[in-house]
Amino acid sequence: MKTKQTKEQKIAELERKLQEALAGQASVYHFAEAGLSKASTNHLTGSGVVITLTVLGGRELMRPTLILDGLSDDLIKALKADFARILELSTPSK
Repeated sequence: MKTKQTKEQKIAELERKLQEALAGQASVYHFAEAGLSKASTNHLTGSGVVITLTVLGGRELMRPTLILDGLSDDLIKALKADFARILELSTPSK
């Protein structure tokens, strides 16, 4: 039997669902790809990037983790390739 959620729990769940829905919009991939170059080692030497991996439903796969000096060119290339793949899957083909 499922216990009734408190008001705060329900709000947190709805906020998570909204964030997940917005994250899946096609325009997000375009802007995410554009922002990747600003996360490179050329731009963030002496700084870093904090990344977190969370699956749909809110389960965290990787806690916030610092990548010192920014993302490598190989990682940026791989992420851009994944964004292109996902964008192709999420938009209807002609």
